[in-house]
Amino acid sequence: MQQKKKILYIITKSVWGGAQKYVYDLAVNLPKDKFDVIVAGGQAEGPKKGIMELELGRNKVVFYKIKSFQRDVNILKEFIAGFEILFILFKTKPNIVHVSSSKAGGVAGVASLLYKLLTFRKLKTIFTIHGWAFLESRPKWQIVLIKLFSWITCLFYDKIITVSEYGRQIGIENKIVSLRKAIPIHNGINIGNLNYIDKEESRAELVERFQYFKNPSLQAGAKPKLESKTEIWIGTTGELTKNKGHQYFIDAVKKLKDKGIEFKTIIIGAGEEKEERLKQIKNNKLENDVFLAGFIFNASKYLKALDIFVFPSIKEGFPYTILEAGLAELPIISTITGGIPEQIENDKDGILVESANSEKLAEAIERLINNKNLREKYAKKFNQKVLEKFSLDKQIEETIKIYS
Repeated sequence: MQQKKKILYIITKSVWGGAQKYVYDLAVNLPKDKFDVIVAGGQAEGPKKGIMELELGRNKVVFYKIKSFQRDVNILKEFIAGFEILFILFKTKPNIVHVSSSKAGGVAGVASLLYKLLTFRKLKTIFTIHGWAFLESRPKWQIVLIKLFSWITCLFYDKIITVSEYGRQIGIENKIVSLRKAIPIHNGINIGNLNYIDKEESRAELVERFQYFKNPSLQAGAKPKLESKTEIWIGTTGELTKNKGHQYFIDAVKKLKDKGIEFKTIIIGAGEEKEERLKQIKNNKLENDVFLAGFIFNASKYLKALDIFVFPSIKEGFPYTILEAGLAELPIISTITGGIPEQIENDKDGILVESANSEKLAEAIERLINNKNLREKYAKKFNQKVLEKFSLDKQIEETIKIYS
């Protein structure tokens, strides 16, 4: 009987996001007769605190906290985190270390190398790149340093997984990773595990949520004017960060409102840009048109409340949210960034527009609001594509080949 392999997954933060979902899906769904799984990650903060650890625990996956991991750069904390990881390596004795997120990549890479040197044990090391940090809008000197750090980080690993072919090509073109080492594996979703609430019920629940908590962009005591049955609803899910491009989405909504087009906008997510977005909503007098729902765990179950899904992101890898919206049979408008063109083919199963361009985004939204047949066509075609091409089973099958 073949001995089971022990895998240690490492991630910087255990908040619930795309990278965390990636780790969770692999950790919980790998064949239990072939793999023993352990997860280690930094402590979570904010409304999503503890969700990943809790969900892993429910599935009997051991979770180790790396107390010194944090998002901001702190050399001392990262030095201590390296020793925390080294301790976990000695305690768990894994056959494979699989790391996600940039900061974890560097620190865990060094710790894994030390572990191999100190124990003479074989240890396969894998690093998943969800998106290259040097593609963000930054000063030139920062981009140079990030590229150097990324190149050094990749040296510690036997294989680099990119979640898109685009990510792989960017890594090769910038001489950060070799052709031999980089392997693209698309994210997939657990098709049988997504339970959507139907349109009428999900709208009713969201309306009740807004009435109970009050839309924070409204004046104190005001009631949101949100009709749950007849209006067109458009919306998105995602963290309120600059990279998600919500500022351009709200600008696009303002342009359409100025033209007298009636619809409501729902944004599900929390994050550091919340106050800025609230200010933007108020300054544009959109308090009764744009609703911030805050963080909702398993927000995908409410997607059928929408008529159109809009994804305005500036920087992405291969977003799960688009796949979830496709499985919910929604027509999708997205920006062209990262691996998204490997998901959606423009004017075939969705609409793609350039990022950071509220004018183009508004034009695409208006086009779909005014054309129900086109909405239905895109929704049906992309739903079929998700079912055929982007399953979690396929992702796991391709990942296991790298573990072998």
